[in-house]
Amino acid sequence: MNDFLKLSAFELAAKIKSREITPSELLDLYIARIELVNGPLNAMVENDFVRARVLASEQTAQVAKNNSNLPPLFGVPFTIKEMLAVTGMKRTGGSIHHRHDVMDFDATIVKRIKEAGAIPLGTTNVPELGFWFETFNPVYGRTNNPYDLDRTCGGSSGGEAALLGAGASPFGLGSDIGGSLRMPAFFCGVYAHKPSANILPLTGHFPFMNEDFKRLVDDKVPYTALGPMARKATDLYPLIKLMMGPDGIDTNTTQTTLKPLDQNWSNKKIVICPSPAFHGTRSIDAELVQQVKNCGTLFTELGAEVVELDARFFVHAKDLWFSALKSVKSKNLFEMLFHDSPTSLGVEFFKTIFGKGNYTLPNLIVSVAEKAELKFKKTTDFSEDMKKLEQMKMELAEILGDNGILILPPHSRVAPKHRAPMWSPFDFISTGIFTTLGMPATVIPTGLNDKGLPLGVQVVARKGNDHLTLSCAEFLEQTFGGWVPPQIF
Repeated sequence: MNDFLKLSAFELAAKIKSREITPSELLDLYIARIELVNGPLNAMVENDFVRARVLASEQTAQVAKNNSNLPPLFGVPFTIKEMLAVTGMKRTGGSIHHRHDVMDFDATIVKRIKEAGAIPLGTTNVPELGFWFETFNPVYGRTNNPYDLDRTCGGSSGGEAALLGAGASPFGLGSDIGGSLRMPAFFCGVYAHKPSANILPLTGHFPFMNEDFKRLVDDKVPYTALGPMARKATDLYPLIKLMMGPDGIDTNTTQTTLKPLDQNWSNKKIVICPSPAFHGTRSIDAELVQQVKNCGTLFTELGAEVVELDARFFVHAKDLWFSALKSVKSKNLFEMLFHDSPTSLGVEFFKTIFGKGNYTLPNLIVSVAEKAELKFKKTTDFSEDMKKLEQMKMELAEILGDNGILILPPHSRVAPKHRAPMWSPFDFISTGIFTTLGMPATVIPTGLNDKGLPLGVQVVARKGNDHLTLSCAEFLEQTFGGWVPPQIF
């Protein structure tokens, strides 16, 4: 692999500014890498190479004349989860009912990264409607893991994680509601940061159009959070700074100042939870328990206060996560999946089993469950569970304080084989609970196991303390080595 493909986004920007490589040369390196890996991976679903080459050529001419006052990501390629709007490109959400939708505007975070000088390479694959933690849909098919093609890349930002893990993009933009940034990043050996709630505008995210945000208030505010994914931890903090802040469209976005990075660990409180117990999930595999314990030992040696969280603290997290999502007054999955088209669930199940369906099996199963719940369970009052969720948030915030982080596994196991998640469908809750808690959470790779699959940890902080989890990511990158290129390409 070319050495330029191993650098961080901001290192690449510095190389361009110093004229060690031109934007056109760098773009060609990444396009060649995508063309090498994307056949086996099926990660990029729509490329933007034509427009990218035009922009890179213009930037190459510009930097040759004057390399001063360049925007921070000038000439650096990047990729975008297909659920984010990009002008002139499709935003299908993996749904057959949206397979012809072409956007005439950019999602706000896409616009801000483009204004910072970065060049879009294309969009990457997602599960149908972004639901499920395997990336497969009837529009574009299945995406594979770059460390083992027989394994899942995770979801819903799975195509993004797979392309990054394969070294075919320096950074990307994704979204998260059940761990959709962090779980695929973990499975594919890269970094992802889910920010504190409401610091990045949701504008441009599937299925919303700009006018929809007038009604997305009060009990209709989605839990979805947008965020960056990267091969290098050092990219996350500056990317968040470029993307954050209100845009005048998503009125739920708050004006926030990101605190400075802090690498003084001797005065920090480190809370570890090596083997958290979650109702309805697999127990945590020993190799992931060990990664958390290793971090605890490391921070103890640095003089930090290290304590262990009760393993049962999150035991009811799954039920609280589902209640939180149901409490949002919006369309249910059945309505989104079938898009007002006349449908027989029995027929669709039969077609899907034989590989001829228009929908994916997980979505069909949840749609049936939703209809049954609406029929037999009359109550729509989730107030008690919302109180319990708020109590969990308050208790965890008190435990962490203003100077603490929580370290725990990002999942119950390393990237599983394709379809295996169907037999353990609630394992996403290891990441999902922190979206509904509104807390910042970062996934950090810690090397590969004996099968060559990525290991990692998840780091969480009190709301507003994104700088602590991002500081930890940069520190652990130096300690464990960070992203390791896969050997199969």
